[in-house]
Amino acid sequence: MTKIRYLDIQRMSSEDGPGLRTTIFFKGCSLACAWCHNPESIAKKFQVHWLSARCIGCGTCESICPNGALSYTENGVKIDRRLCAGCYACVDACPACALEGKGVDAEPEELCRELVKDRAYFGRDGGVTLSGGEALLQDGAVELLRLLKAEGIQTAVDTCGMVFTEQLQAALPYTDVLLYDLKIMNDADHQRWTGRSNAMILRNLGVAALWAKGTGRLWIRTPIIPGATDSEENIRAIGARIAAIGGAERWELCAFNNLCTDKYKRLDIDWTFKDTPLITRRHMEELLAAAQSTHACGDIRMTGALREEE
Repeated sequence: MTKIRYLDIQRMSSEDGPGLRTTIFFKGCSLACAWCHNPESIAKKFQVHWLSARCIGCGTCESICPNGALSYTENGVKIDRRLCAGCYACVDACPACALEGKGVDAEPEELCRELVKDRAYFGRDGGVTLSGGEALLQDGAVELLRLLKAEGIQTAVDTCGMVFTEQLQAALPYTDVLLYDLKIMNDADHQRWTGRSNAMILRNLGVAALWAKGTGRLWIRTPIIPGATDSEENIRAIGARIAAIGGAERWELCAFNNLCTDKYKRLDIDWTFKDTPLITRRHMEELLAAAQSTHACGDIRMTGALREEE
């Protein structure tokens, strides 16, 4: 049986589709966006995070690691990512729970049983969202969607679009809402900031739009990242593409946030945007006006925390 590797299950979410939802975050992504708010979701492999606030400095992790990947220094626990095999021996042995494993394997049936426990608060509009990482990279995603639909649960899939078209097509019959990311229209800039061309993403957008003109609901989401995606030129280009293909119900401009800074520290990654402030309300309103000028769809809005100018 195909297993799903996931990071976390987040309940009572109001940001991952309509209504109140339970969101399961898959591990592994086909893009490596420089601004990613879930950096632990990019690699599919198991990873270990050290939480300094919990650490009691006992050295248990250093002694238990079979590969010698952990060492205790004056600055705390250091993890040699080249040696760490993600076996979680240190996680299981830590008496203070200062080490966390990122990545859990489970069968679709097991996850479905867990997710349907939340149906009481879904109401008419809510349901389950598959997010990531990129959920559609894993074969078990389609089976999980099928099982959820059989239980009468409304489903949503949050995708970057960088997946084989066949996998997207296999998921759509069991999907009620598709949250589709469109980040950057210029292909060279897209490659610079995400590591991949946007050609496949734009092709799959056409597939999603055709589906949405039937029974599906298509929401486009654009992360507004300072210096990367936040030009009016980019927003107008995205809007023109959405308008041309049709079928979109909503387009969200999602403001950058820096709440993930500590995640990068725990992964020993120097984050490009670590010192980047929130976007100002004025700038977001200018981008919103640019988006609305394209008449891309009937519902264009901005979301996320903003910085109020003095």
